[in-house]
Amino acid sequence: MLNKLGTALKSGAIIGATAAAALFAGSASAYEPGWYFGLSGSYVAVEDSDGNLKTTTVAPSTQTPGTDATTCLLTGVPGLGPLLNGVVGALGVDQGCLLFLLGPGNPAGPPVVTPGEVNTATTPSRMVFDGGLGIEGSIGYLFEGGFRPELALAYAESDLDELTIQSAGGPVSSSPDGKLMTYRAMANAWFDFDFGSSLVPYIGAGAGYQKATLDIGDSSGDSSGFVYQAGAGLGFLVNDKTTLSVDYRYIVGDDVESGTTTTPVAPDGSISVKGDGEYKAQTVGLNLRYAFGGNATDSDGDGVPDRKDKCPNTPKGVTVYSDGCPVDTDGDGVPDYLDKCPGTPKGTAVDAKGCPADSDGDGIPDSLDKCPGTPRGVMVGPDGCPIDSDGDGIPDAYDKCPNTPKGVIVGPDGCPAADADGDGVPDFMDKCPQTPKGVAVGPDGCPLDSDGDGIPDYLDECPRSPPGAKVLPNGCALTGDCRKPRPGEAVDANGCALDKNFILRGVKFEFDSDRLTEPAKLILNEVAETLKAYPTIKVDLEGHTDNVGTDNYNLGLSERRANTVKVYLASRSIEAPRMNPVGYGETRPIDTNDTEEGREENRRVELKVIE
Repeated sequence: MLNKLGTALKSGAIIGATAAAALFAGSASAYEPGWYFGLSGSYVAVEDSDGNLKTTTVAPSTQTPGTDATTCLLTGVPGLGPLLNGVVGALGVDQGCLLFLLGPGNPAGPPVVTPGEVNTATTPSRMVFDGGLGIEGSIGYLFEGGFRPELALAYAESDLDELTIQSAGGPVSSSPDGKLMTYRAMANAWFDFDFGSSLVPYIGAGAGYQKATLDIGDSSGDSSGFVYQAGAGLGFLVNDKTTLSVDYRYIVGDDVESGTTTTPVAPDGSISVKGDGEYKAQTVGLNLRYAFGGNATDSDGDGVPDRKDKCPNTPKGVTVYSDGCPVDTDGDGVPDYLDKCPGTPKGTAVDAKGCPADSDGDGIPDSLDKCPGTPRGVMVGPDGCPIDSDGDGIPDAYDKCPNTPKGVIVGPDGCPAADADGDGVPDFMDKCPQTPKGVAVGPDGCPLDSDGDGIPDYLDECPRSPPGAKVLPNGCALTGDCRKPRPGEAVDANGCALDKNFILRGVKFEFDSDRLTEPAKLILNEVAETLKAYPTIKVDLEGHTDNVGTDNYNLGLSERRANTVKVYLASRSIEAPRMNPVGYGETRPIDTNDTEEGREENRRVELKVIE
């Protein structure tokens, strides 16, 4: 049998080598659902088996007294057969001496045995097997998706290499002539992972029934029981019907029993020995599977089986590649049978017809179009951008003034842009379109504010206020600032006015009255916020008039107006003790009283910081 198995495995290896050569030469195949038959040969490694030897002694009706139990339990036993010969012979003692088989616990003197008494002893043992060979035949069905149930019959055999018995004196090993043979009927379930190539890995498990025969010398024992296995493998698709697999399995079955050896002792006595052990094995083998039934399915008839066809709905008659997809000579993503421009250069974006894409329809392919979003109907140049004859940035299609001289700023219509305030910023870009003439502005057309205090430079009497300082409506902080001097004012070394007086421009009163105008109140609201930012500073509130009227009248009017300002600021939460109202009448003019403009300047309120 072993010779036959060896021959079978050699044949399998030759088949495998041939199949592998065909595989790597490019012979791929379909992997279609249907029935199949499999045949495999494998190397079997039975794991070391722990078990027991059960010895049953039936005492004879008579027994020779005086026997030393430390030497021998029974004498005169003619032998226990081939199972015992290997062990007892290895010990170099009489075949009738069973001390080493019955284990510890024997009494020190001659045993007293009642005629007919039965004694049983169990001794741990261990069996070691050589590697063996196995064969298996199977039949199964491959379903769409990779599920593959099958029924299988298998046979395997392995030689017994060593038997070890745990005796009273320690482990005793021998190498008896023995063999383990198994016969299995299995129901298996495998699952193939089909990735569309010629290599198909799979995993699975199975359960079935096993008959095991363990021969040791002339003793033979049979045992049957359930068996289970799990495994995995890698299949190679040789052709349309043949698959060669490298296969691994792990098998676990019910305990295996050896035969019973019985040796007569005297007229009515006997000694019987029976063994058992676990069954676990690993196998590695070659499996050749042949599918029978219909040919590989090719739904679209392009000559490429469905399992390899990445384009399974190709129209009939279309030339395809080996993956079943239509030929695309220029590699633009549009197959030749649909490509109206089959010679498109590589890398060029194309439309659904395979021609260079022109998203905006201006006649310039996107690959050359620098202005791919040009509205339809607009004339473009070779670069795909709208033509702009006068170079003003407005395409001719929208330019109402197509001949504008170069350098002229134009509006969205292409015509010279209006600049109502003459600050150099066209009205369509000017966020401050009514800036007074001559005032310096930024790119947005708004007056410059160098110190960022919210007061434009042309109104700011302190254009270099400290960053973050709270300022009066004239742009000056109450401390630490530099006010531009008025004509004739004394200055310090930095050119800053020495006087800490600040004109509250815009704080006006009704004619010949101390009633504040509404705009004046808004300005004083800002003054109050500034005073809150400097809670320790005290100020004089100075009232001034022009020279219209008598001196006494103007003095009284200026005092009433200074008091009105104090009362209003107090209503805005400024502490009254911080403010000292003073009226100067017409005694301190800052401009001529000969003109209305000059008199307007002289009618004023000033805030003076008291150091």
